[in-house]
Amino acid sequence: MQLFYGQINQDRFKLHESEINHCVRVLRKNAGDTIHFITGDGNLYSGTIEIASKREIEGSYTLKEKQWGDVPYDLTIAVAPTKNMDRFEWLIEKSIELGVSRIIPLRCDRSERKVIKDERLFKVALSATKQSLKGRLPIIDPLTSFEDFVAGNLEGTRCIAHCEDTERTAFTEIAPSESLIVLIGPEGDFTPAEVQSAQQAGFTPIHLGQSRLRTETAALTAVSMVYAAHL
Repeated sequence: MQLFYGQINQDRFKLHESEINHCVRVLRKNAGDTIHFITGDGNLYSGTIEIASKREIEGSYTLKEKQWGDVPYDLTIAVAPTKNMDRFEWLIEKSIELGVSRIIPLRCDRSERKVIKDERLFKVALSATKQSLKGRLPIIDPLTSFEDFVAGNLEGTRCIAHCEDTERTAFTEIAPSESLIVLIGPEGDFTPAEVQSAQQAGFTPIHLGQSRLRTETAALTAVSMVYAAHL
């Protein structure tokens, strides 16, 4: 299925400007053609093109399927971006394919990357959402300080994966939850003070197995475990 991204207003739809070139010039869609599109709200729409130009694609639409491609859980991954942004973008792409609902980039004490490009990450997220045939566009938060994150109003089962030589629960022993937040540290791991702060905020210390994992591998492992638990 060829899928596009657009907006709806009452009984009309309009494709996002980033989709127009591919739709008109590459696929040669024109007035009268039917396309499928998402708006990020979780639904799949079918639209009939009535206006097709190099600047806009507009027409009428019908709701085709509600909660299209939704998973039966709400999973948030709060993770420090890697120094190499290609790895972080790869994580976003694969996590969305496996059903993550929200990704919160964290700025921690040992973070090596303290700047991210929100627009670029949105494009990665949108591409992964369309590729994996989902109607709901996951939320990618702006870079957030660790302190602000743990002090926020957090709901659901909360876990923090870290490498400290302290008592930790295997992630496989955490009961699958409809709402889950998993906290993953930077390449240098969380500081002991951050681990303590998270525990005080209700986060359960966990481990993801015996191997020492890279940041992006640890995050994707957690996402994969949740995905598999709900098959």
